[in-house]
Amino acid sequence: MKHISILVLCLLLCHIGRAQTGRAFMTSPDGGMYAYKRINHAPYDTTDVNVFYKVSFLPDSTKKDRYRDGQTLLMISDDYTWFGDYYKIKADSVNNYLAKSKKNAHDKKANDDFNMLVTKTTFDYIMLADLKGSQTTVQLRSPLNKYQYTYPTPQIQWTLLSGDTIINDLQCKKATCRYAGRNFIAWYAESMPLPYGPFVFSGLPGLVMKLYDDKLNWIFTNNGISKAASTDMMYLYKDKRYKKTTREKALSAYRNEVENFVSIAIESGVITVVKKSPNFDKMMAPRPSNMLELEW
Repeated sequence: MKHISILVLCLLLCHIGRAQTGRAFMTSPDGGMYAYKRINHAPYDTTDVNVFYKVSFLPDSTKKDRYRDGQTLLMISDDYTWFGDYYKIKADSVNNYLAKSKKNAHDKKANDDFNMLVTKTTFDYIMLADLKGSQTTVQLRSPLNKYQYTYPTPQIQWTLLSGDTIINDLQCKKATCRYAGRNFIAWYAESMPLPYGPFVFSGLPGLVMKLYDDKLNWIFTNNGISKAASTDMMYLYKDKRYKKTTREKALSAYRNEVENFVSIAIESGVITVVKKSPNFDKMMAPRPSNMLELEW
């Protein structure tokens, strides 16, 4: 891993809290174009239905006007559901096109598309739920490492409430639950008999159309439903850099690496301090994480 100077650290810090994009390119020795390396996947199933959710979240819960927006995707088949960052899987596809040949690697539009998709990637989780086995496998990217864990799919205890609203022209009903240290409100559409929603939020008598916690730190809003193409694939990454561990250890490590990125990066040699800037002590201070899951 390349060492970087503390003088340019501020540029890197602008991206802390954003998903690691898994960039698979490197500078080539023949003039600066990118040489791409194919990303290997472990395919599980093709999807039947794609459900899209805009995600808006506060990286710092104390700064209520600084939401970060992204786009997530829920894929549904008879045997699995998959949830993750829409732009990340699109970036994977473009990356593998670029990696296919030297000609493709010099495709300027594809390079521009890849860089745009990488910039838009925000959501750090990939979640594959085995519906028959009631197990969920998570691949989680922190600012410094990658983790993988499998655990029993959470059984959300919903409370169905009176109240209704219209979301994307669908009549929706209200439900609440408590999960991982937050209180959540969901609006679901019984006319869409799919008991699924973003992240782990399944089990309602209809598709979740909107989900948010009562402090409005995390908000998922449906912005599309479509029949899937025959090539739309649910997959996990075949990457030895994903450390297989428990949910508790993965989430604890993730939180620590987000909050103490600079000090950990310096200790591990990712960052070499060449000269301390005037803002060095400020950059060393712990940063907020405001994870969707507060307890585990």
